[in-house]
Amino acid sequence: MKAIKLASVFAVSAVAAAVSTSTFAAEPVFSGEAGLEYTSYYGDSKAKNDLADGTDVGEVELSIDTGIVYAEIEVATTGADEGTSVNFEKLYVKQGAVSFGRFDGSVAANAFMGMDEIGYTGIDLRTAQGDTDNTGLRYAVAPGLTVALEATTNSTDDSDVGAAISYVADLEGIKLGISGGAIGDANAVNVGAQFNAGPATFSLNYGTGERGTDPATTDVEEVGFGIEFAATEALTLTLQYAKDLEGVNEEDGTYFVASYGAGDLTYYFENYNGVYAGVEKNVLGVTASF
Repeated sequence: MKAIKLASVFAVSAVAAAVSTSTFAAEPVFSGEAGLEYTSYYGDSKAKNDLADGTDVGEVELSIDTGIVYAEIEVATTGADEGTSVNFEKLYVKQGAVSFGRFDGSVAANAFMGMDEIGYTGIDLRTAQGDTDNTGLRYAVAPGLTVALEATTNSTDDSDVGAAISYVADLEGIKLGISGGAIGDANAVNVGAQFNAGPATFSLNYGTGERGTDPATTDVEEVGFGIEFAATEALTLTLQYAKDLEGVNEEDGTYFVASYGAGDLTYYFENYNGVYAGVEKNVLGVTASF
C-alpha cells in the first residue's frame, strides 16, 4: 500500500512538472585527463607485475544537458589495442523536481561523503538481481531531501523494485546527512558528516545493511574517515581510511595521495595500504586535465 501511494505521488508530481518545464538546448561539455603513471606493488600484492601505463590513467567524458535530458558519456579502455568502450554513466530525464532514468548510484548511499578515492562510497541497495545503478525515479522534495524508487536490472529474472530516501543538510562549513532504503530482502542505512577547519576538510561516515536475497543475504557494515588538506595553493594532501566491520577478517586499509599542480600539469604520489583498499601499491604519475 505504501509503495502504491508513493508511486502516485511521483506520477502526479511528474505531470505537474512537465506542464511547467521549458525546453532549452545546451552545448556539450568535454572533459577528461591524459597522462602517465608507474605502479609498484608490495606486501601481499608483490606477486603482481609492476606496471608503466599511459592509457588507463586517461579518460574522456562528454556531458550533455538539454534541460530535459542529461547524459554523461565516458570513453574508457582496457589498455589493449583498440580495447576502447563507450558507456553511459548517467542518462536521465528531468521534469521539474522529478527525474528518471539511469543515475549511476543509489540515493540510499548519498549520506556517505568524501570517500571516493578509496573506492568505498557507502552501502548501496543490492539484491541477487544486482544493484540499482541503472534504473531510478527521483523526486527532489526540498533542498537536500530526495526520495526515490529504484529497481534492479537483470535479463534472467524479474526486476526487484524498492524505495530510498536521503537528507543532506548543507550548513555553513558543515554537511550532515542520513540516507537509506530497502529493495527485496536488501536494505541500507548510511550516515555521514563533513566539515571544514581552515585548509582541512574532514569526512566521517558509517554504513550498515543487508545485501542479497533470502536465504543468501549477507550483513554489511563499514566505517570511513577522510581528511583533505590544502597545504598550499599547489599542494594537496589526502588521507582516507576504511574498515569492513562484517567481513571474516574485518579488513581495513588506507589511501594516501600527495598532489602538486605546476602549470598545466599535476604530479602525484599515491599509496594504497591494506586489503580493504584493494591492493598494496605505490603509484607515481603526472596528468593534464582538459
